Amino acid sequence: MKKCLLTLAMLLLVLPFSTFTEAHAVTNNQLDINAKNVQAYKNGTIAIENIKIGDKISKIKSKYPNLMFSYSDDSNEKENYYEFDTDNGHMIITATGNGHKESVKRITMVYNKLTNVKLDQLVKVLGSNTTKRVQNNKYTGGYAYVNNNKAHFQLSKANPNSKQFQVYRIDLGKY
Repeated sequence: MKKCLLTLAMLLLVLPFSTFTEAHAVTNNQLDINAKNVQAYKNGTIAIENIKIGDKISKIKSKYPNLMFSYSDDSNEKENYYEFDTDNGHMIITATGNGHKESVKRITMVYNKLTNVKLDQLVKVLGSNTTKRVQNNKYTGGYAYVNNNKAHFQLSKANPNSKQFQVYRIDLGKY
């Protein structure tokens, strides 16, 4: 009986990490970054996964009850870090405050797949004072980084032969 229970316990520990578990597929990786809402991205007031700067952590925890990771750093104005898996990727929230008053300070969203937003389109919409860094290489295709005030974007190519950089990560908030 003990061996049977031990085998069952081991199976339950290993199964969630196996390749047989269902993966979260991205069904809608469409971002809407255009001339109308670009100021919201610059100010960090746009919502990512319906979460924006200033939202209460309790709202986020109710939407994503399966908290993956949580960390509190008492040395830095009581910043708390939360990580959630969403249907579209991985979200990291930095929050400040305590209890009911704890609210979002920064949002990082790392998408499972490249989004529809391309480098040239992004730089054009964000404007001339945008910082842009591009690194091409023959092995991975390269990466690009676009920064404009409170919005930071990281881009990559789908494969080394691709010509287009596309957004895969957005950081909102003051760093």
